[in-house]
Amino acid sequence: MSRCTVFPSSGPRPAGAPPPAGAEHPSGRRRATAVAGLALLSAAVLASGTPALAAVRPAAAPPTAGTAPLYVSDYTDGTVLRLPADGGPQTTVPTSGLTRPTGMTLDAAGNLYICDTGNNQVVKLPADGGPQTTLPATGLSRPVATALDSAGGLFIADSFNDRVVELPADGGPQTTVPTTGLLHPEGLAFDAADNLFVADFINDRVVEVPAGGGPQRTVPTSGLSQPAGLAFDTAGALYISDNGNNRVVKLSAGSGAQSTVPTSGLNGPQGLALDPAGDLFVADFGNDRVVEFPAGGGPQRTVPISGLSTPVGLAMPPAPAPPTAVTAVARRGEVTVTFTASTGASISGYTVTAIDLTDPAGSGRTAQGAGSPITFGGLTPCHSYRFTVTATNAAGATGPASAPSAAVTLPKAPPSGW
Repeated sequence: MSRCTVFPSSGPRPAGAPPPAGAEHPSGRRRATAVAGLALLSAAVLASGTPALAAVRPAAAPPTAGTAPLYVSDYTDGTVLRLPADGGPQTTVPTSGLTRPTGMTLDAAGNLYICDTGNNQVVKLPADGGPQTTLPATGLSRPVATALDSAGGLFIADSFNDRVVELPADGGPQTTVPTTGLLHPEGLAFDAADNLFVADFINDRVVEVPAGGGPQRTVPTSGLSQPAGLAFDTAGALYISDNGNNRVVKLSAGSGAQSTVPTSGLNGPQGLALDPAGDLFVADFGNDRVVEFPAGGGPQRTVPISGLSTPVGLAMPPAPAPPTAVTAVARRGEVTVTFTASTGASISGYTVTAIDLTDPAGSGRTAQGAGSPITFGGLTPCHSYRFTVTATNAAGATGPASAPSAAVTLPKAPPSGW
């Protein structure tokens, strides 16, 4: 069996080690070494998609799988706050003239829709930083929630008119969703099949409006009092902020079995949001805070936000699906990783993460690029690696990691001086 010998990076060739076949004259070696050094400095993936040595970065530098920025509407202060996905400092979103903002929605491109409740309108903040615009909705009275269907249609809970209206993605005229008996609808959410769910606040219930246009039905729940926020996780479970009972309940996907999320000390919970990793965020209105419940079942924590007063709406952008069919090919000094791109629009980039099977302490190095393939330099000869890929969209959400590639082993380094 051949042994993967790592020759020293400097100094003479080991005693007894033959020169490699086709060894060059030293002057040729110097020239080749200089050219190779210049190539290594080009640490990027070409925009054309041609493989190049990608920048290898510490684990903390690239986007983290399963993360997204969090937006919070501050009802009393008339502001919207943004908490970056990387845990950086909060910022105030530049808005104009908001009065009592409530529900919000983000699309994958990063456009933000805000219910400007006190002004009876819904406004849009473009992802490109363009000016705030007012959406062409007519006759609204206390709009408090928004949601987007898979076609890009925007739905608005027109609370004091006891209805839900739709603004079609194609710019067509506003329509009223066919519902019956709503009293102050407060929360909206779509499931994966585009069925619309409405928190019917005064009637202490949640109703479902089928995507195909069938009759409205009441979702089976127990003991709800003034339901407000709604959110679905990726498994299809529905979360409901049970405002009057100071709790959040979960309806499991498929069975619909109801359970209570193990929260502590909530006071009038309002908006809900789930990040791509499945962590649940709750706007704890009466306590002037946002709390987080980890997907793995860890203890509740308060999200560090300064100056927050009466939060109502929470929003996170939808996350891209993980890339698929990840493969890795090792060559001397580098590994080229190919993959099938994520589905969905507005993908801004991909991050490849190395898993060092030989020395786990060497795991976590990353390379980034605009698409497949991405070529990794700077890995350790004779080590075996697997690779995962994540996608990040223009709104700043990073989806879950792909399944890892098959393991590959980097060839040994060439002898120094040859």
